[in-house]
Amino acid sequence: MGLFDMFKKPGATPPSPGRDEELSALVASLRDADPKVRLDACVRIGAMKARAASARPVLEELIVDPDGDVCLAAAEAMSAILRAIETKR
Repeated sequence: MGLFDMFKKPGATPPSPGRDEELSALVASLRDADPKVRLDACVRIGAMKARAASARPVLEELIVDPDGDVCLAAAEAMSAILRAIETKR
């Protein structure tokens, strides 16, 4: 048992490297010139919920995106992430 293992929640598993790569790729897609790509990335990030908390700063920028559908998807993704974080407390 390591020094910080006592602070881990029982049953908690660290994210697999593939999952982090997926999130990184989606966050990069949030800056794509094509609004359809940004929209899809927002929806997929929102489905990741609390696991995608690190995407919040970029999602906040997209809430004022020129494409209204992207704005809505970014807001919905932020809401899903924040709700998931709140329920974990």
